[in-house]
Amino acid sequence: MFINLTGLFFGLLLLVKGADILISSAIAIGKKLNISEFFLGLIVIGFGTSLCELVVSIDAVIKGSADISVGNVIGSNIANLLLVTFAAGITAELRSIKISIFDTLFHIISHIIFLLIFLFSYLNKNYGLIFIFLFVFYLYKSFKNSISDDVGEIKIENDLFSKLSFEKPLLFGVSICFLSILITLFGADITVDSAISISKILNISDSFIGLTIIALGTSLPEIATSITAAKKGKSNMIVGNIIGSNIYNLLLILGFVSLFENFSYNKGILSRDALFLVLTVILFSLVIVRKVKIGKKLALICFSFYLLYMINLYLTNF
Repeated sequence: MFINLTGLFFGLLLLVKGADILISSAIAIGKKLNISEFFLGLIVIGFGTSLCELVVSIDAVIKGSADISVGNVIGSNIANLLLVTFAAGITAELRSIKISIFDTLFHIISHIIFLLIFLFSYLNKNYGLIFIFLFVFYLYKSFKNSISDDVGEIKIENDLFSKLSFEKPLLFGVSICFLSILITLFGADITVDSAISISKILNISDSFIGLTIIALGTSLPEIATSITAAKKGKSNMIVGNIIGSNIYNLLLILGFVSLFENFSYNKGILSRDALFLVLTVILFSLVIVRKVKIGKKLALICFSFYLLYMINLYLTNF
């Protein structure tokens, strides 16, 4: 048991660190090659912070534990909405949040569609293709809507990997990105293997591990990004990161893994979690639409909700 727990945390460490190096290096390469700020923000940072969920989900499905994959996406999105908001709000008060109606509505509608499919049907290849189509549509509309937007300056990190990637993008940058991807994949492999072993030893569902430990671990990039952005007063970047990461997780990751032949999950175990996710999305959207300031009070409320959710998961599974 101790070896499995050690493996789980070591795998999560490699997973998060690998993704962190990849994001930093990719941003540095993009800056060097004069790639637009919007592309860096939406594609590199948005996809980069969801990379952990993607590789874990794919690895879990390949190993016949799709419950980890689905649980990871649901749990990560809940963590993004409650824990990322908590981390940002406790760091600095978020005010003057301006998120487009399109992004807010698309965020809500995509989650409601997911819930309806989850409760009354079954996520399969056909729905997976629809999810991927919706994701591509979202990227296209976001790109069009961003042309007149003030994206803000994205700076490269002050670390060795970023500096090397910026100075010589083809020689060092590509190599660092490739190496970081290998580290991330290796971390995901260890994480999933350890999670499966722990669930068997404790006789608990794979989905519980996905909803809790793995979801928390794979949400660390979003939490770290939100704290950094909060210190710099970039409220829109934080909320945009939450919404963007959730859409990536839901549509791209679930859409992609549902294309696998052996994709099969226990929707009975995860139904309450899917419902809680959608309710959290609606409440979060109301906060954004009504332009409620996200400070320490609201941050503590979000943390309390997450803590109660974790306690309920524990009581349900043990």
